[in-house]
Amino acid sequence: MIKVTAKVVQNVFEVQAGSEAWIARPVIHGTHPIGRRLQALFSTVYTTHKVGSPDKVESTVSYHAKKDEIWIQVGEEKWRTRSSLFGPVTFSYGGLDYTVVEKLIGRFVILRGTQPITQGEIGFRTITMKEYPPELEKFLGYLGVGYLIRTLAWPA
Repeated sequence: MIKVTAKVVQNVFEVQAGSEAWIARPVIHGTHPIGRRLQALFSTVYTTHKVGSPDKVESTVSYHAKKDEIWIQVGEEKWRTRSSLFGPVTFSYGGLDYTVVEKLIGRFVILRGTQPITQGEIGFRTITMKEYPPELEKFLGYLGVGYLIRTLAWPA
């Protein structure tokens, strides 16, 4: 199971992807303490770190509201979701195309072609996914971080 939880007061996301645990922290620039705190509150760019290795960046996940896209970068590899006005969110990973079908009640399913590979639920501060192919676990964990950033950054 993948579970991403926002710790809003601490400005971090806790990620549990199978047996791995990560922390996602906002990317902040500058040295002024008040400016850093404000940037952390409104950041849409996060780096993930394994618990116990805070100096090693696993990935960078960002949300771009103007295009409604989530960008994921792991080392030199980059992926991004694509949104359309009235259609589902799509992305490519490992040479295969995927579709995220969302419902207004917070539930979603990710399809490979027409075959569901996982289903999950998005809350205000959490996202969970169950029963997915093991080879997609890390990527879906990063995607979960992106969806939670998107949920918290969504205009009211």
